[in-house]
Amino acid sequence: MGKILKMLGDILFALSINLYNQRCLNKIVEKGTRPVVETSDDELIPRPEIIERLKKIFQPCKSQSSYHMVCGEHGTGKTTLIKIASNEVGCGVIYVDIPANLEELGEAFGRAINFASVDHVSLLGRLMDKPKISEWGSAIRALDYASEVYKAKHDKPMVIVYDNISHLVHKNPDILDILQDNAKHSADDRKYITVFVSSEGSVPRRMQLIEIGDLTEEESMDYLVKKRGIKNIKDAEKIYGLVGGRIVDLKNVADDFCAGKSFEVVKQDILMEVEDKLRTANLLKNYQHYEVGKHVMNVLLRSKELSRIAYEEFFNEPAEAHEILEANIFSYHPEKNIVTFQSRSVEFYVKNIFY
Repeated sequence: MGKILKMLGDILFALSINLYNQRCLNKIVEKGTRPVVETSDDELIPRPEIIERLKKIFQPCKSQSSYHMVCGEHGTGKTTLIKIASNEVGCGVIYVDIPANLEELGEAFGRAINFASVDHVSLLGRLMDKPKISEWGSAIRALDYASEVYKAKHDKPMVIVYDNISHLVHKNPDILDILQDNAKHSADDRKYITVFVSSEGSVPRRMQLIEIGDLTEEESMDYLVKKRGIKNIKDAEKIYGLVGGRIVDLKNVADDFCAGKSFEVVKQDILMEVEDKLRTANLLKNYQHYEVGKHVMNVLLRSKELSRIAYEEFFNEPAEAHEILEANIFSYHPEKNIVTFQSRSVEFYVKNIFY
């Protein structure tokens, strides 16, 4: 009798937690999660055209039946722009940051939607002696129900944003497959729209793509001169010539420059980092991929870009082409289906030192 009463108590407790979670979640979806933008105002670079494109994605029509990928190299400001756009839209946008440590995935979902965790096994799990349902799996199911409530009220689907899904690509592709399957089915059923944010270039065909690239020269100079206080235009031009419009590189170089480092010292630090990447990719002289890499680089110096198929034709095996592409010397841009140098600093090294 005691065991039965304990089981009934556990069931009632679990049901109350589930009911509490669902009510809270419905309120959160209604308001939107509104993630904190951590970039300070004095370093924030307005990119209104990209913000507007993102806001359109975050406000789907009721018949929307596709899901999206926002991609771009590390350091292009994807996360900041995503957070700004989701805050400006607010209602119906749920933002989930996928952690690098996948053991914290359940916690990440819980934090995003204020999901109360309960360390109990479902009644079915108890009877069948099966392990408890994962916290993130439970959260996804709760989101599925909340999406129905939201659409019934607003006559349009809500939006779920998964940032940093690159953490899943190599470490746990099975979870990524589950999320993509859910994205496909929810889009087919017009329940909710999924937006994946990644530094990886590979994109399933069903996804509609938006690629966030580097700042323009005008935006970069504006950042260096007005935001970072580099008043000497020649210095700002030299910094842009070295690292281009990659915001994370501009910030790091500006930090060093403003801290008193000379441009030549900063340049040497950047070029040493590039050389290390070339060494890791086996692209330096006398290394395995030097010859084929040299041919690709020579074409990119002349034309700035290659079609994906033209890039692959340099290699004997597709696997070799993919291996080099993964080494962050070259970059694939799925929106245009082209390959370029991964960054201005890589191009600078190749043009001034490699040859």
